[in-house]
Amino acid sequence: MAQLERIASDPEVMGRKPGIRGMRVRRFFVIAAGIFTLAVMTAQAQTWGCGERDLQCQLDGRMKALKANPKDPENYYNLGIVFQRSGAHEEAIEAFSMYISIPGVKPEFVADGYNNRGISQKVLKKFDLAYADYTKAIELDPKKPMFLVNRGNASANMKKVDDALADYARAIKLDPNYAQAYAQRGILHIDLARVEDALRDFAKSIELDPSYAEPYYNRGTIYSDRKEFAKAIPDYEKYVSLIDDPDYLADGYMNLGIAHFYTGSLQKAVEDFTKAIEARPNWANGYKARAMIYREMKKNDLAEADERRAAQLKQ
Repeated sequence: MAQLERIASDPEVMGRKPGIRGMRVRRFFVIAAGIFTLAVMTAQAQTWGCGERDLQCQLDGRMKALKANPKDPENYYNLGIVFQRSGAHEEAIEAFSMYISIPGVKPEFVADGYNNRGISQKVLKKFDLAYADYTKAIELDPKKPMFLVNRGNASANMKKVDDALADYARAIKLDPNYAQAYAQRGILHIDLARVEDALRDFAKSIELDPSYAEPYYNRGTIYSDRKEFAKAIPDYEKYVSLIDDPDYLADGYMNLGIAHFYTGSLQKAVEDFTKAIEARPNWANGYKARAMIYREMKKNDLAEADERRAAQLKQ
């Protein structure tokens, strides 16, 4: 079903959030990258009495706190985190710049500020500025492997392969159990067409942290690229079980549905595409993919309904 492959390689399938390295299409799927590594500080995990997805509530609360005490550096840091969560990265950069400029903050906390500012710089594709911020974070707190991984990612974006590999290796030396270092190096190995190396790194990342979703997805795409769809299916299934972001779910179920189609499980493919549509109701490609399966199953009325819906969404 060549048309199904074309649908899944449509740029609309690449519905991943900004700032995710390695996003690209290989025939009918996307090579996903590990989500950028945020600083591990208590503030990051907080929602300050708001719902996890209620970013407006979080923003209002952080702005109120900042207005009440503009000299407290933590208020700028927390505001930067909310801006990042909401995708307002220019504003996040301003907030983190204020945070790191305030005297008296402990060096390791200032390092987190630089790291987070680097994350937003990277999302905005200002890779040289991101690299500089990560370097400053490393200088201030050289014991955090996440800073090295983030700088390695920036180097990879700038095609500085040797620098990226060196930073991933340094991160692993600092903490041999740091799963993200292996996962991110695996993505670079894919870019370098070192598929077996990538598979080893994804397997190691999964071994170290079975709850880390991205390596399952990436390994699944390698298996799909090899047309080893039976191997890809359990990786995609694990991936969608670990995430709740609607765009990521839609992408994961799309790839799972394709794998089920190629293993002859048409009903499972329909169920997967239905879940992709449920996660992302206005995504035309979900309806187009399901319509093609319905055509294969001779359910023409259902296929026509999905095709009409896809056409409406394309307008």
